[in-house]
Amino acid sequence: MPGSLVTVGTRDAVRLPGLLVEPRRPNGTVLIWVHGLGSSFANGQPLARALSRRLTAAGAAYFKCDTRGHHVMAYAGARLAGAACERFEECIHDVRAMVAFARRAGYQRVVLAGHSTGANKVLYYLSRGRPRGVAGVILLGPIADIAGETKRIGARELARRVAVAARLARRDPDALVPRAYGVWSARRYLSLYRAGGVEDVFPYYRSDARWTALGRVRVPMAVIVGARDEYLDRPAASLIDALARHAVRSASFTGVMIPGAGHSFRGHEGTLARAVIAWIDTL
Repeated sequence: MPGSLVTVGTRDAVRLPGLLVEPRRPNGTVLIWVHGLGSSFANGQPLARALSRRLTAAGAAYFKCDTRGHHVMAYAGARLAGAACERFEECIHDVRAMVAFARRAGYQRVVLAGHSTGANKVLYYLSRGRPRGVAGVILLGPIADIAGETKRIGARELARRVAVAARLARRDPDALVPRAYGVWSARRYLSLYRAGGVEDVFPYYRSDARWTALGRVRVPMAVIVGARDEYLDRPAASLIDALARHAVRSASFTGVMIPGAGHSFRGHEGTLARAVIAWIDTL
């Protein structure tokens, strides 16, 4: 996969490595891929290859960059980050820096594509303003962490663990939760699994939820879900319908279900790439 290794600097002086794959005849469009929880720009190479080939053939660039939530533990400047310790609200710095980098490189038409937790991040970023140059957003595998964890361990056990994490966080937000919960700081565990926080942007599991972030986004939106996503607690079509009902200000909404695909879309990279390109062509 031909491309250039790049480094993006954020406003708060965090340096994020990434990959930029450019077309021979650029049309001014770039797809910025924001990875999921604990991933990195170097992961998911089959999907990156499928997307970059189709995008560059159509004249668009492909750009994928680490967030400060890459891998399990990492540093953001002098502070611990990575999936275990990142502060979700700071994703705004990362996504803003990616968009600014792409625009300086000459790409004035940006499509943001967030996968898994990356979907939470691009949605939160867009809900905080109307950034110049963003032509559309793709939410891939936008699963509520709370719904997925409730499916795995049950609502009562999750409530008990959240209470433990809350007690720890009052003493030290950076303290690690019990190992049985996974490798998380108390602050990060609460961000992921306590309802109503800023990271809880896909609250389809709550009938009384307000969907504040989704309701603020105005750009065209596509939601792509694997029909066999292992974190789903309901049919994929039901999830897409829930997001469609609450994307009340989006200029347009497109829902796509990839038959047979799981959360990572492994083995279905070509189908996903075709769906992404087809949607970008409608913008």
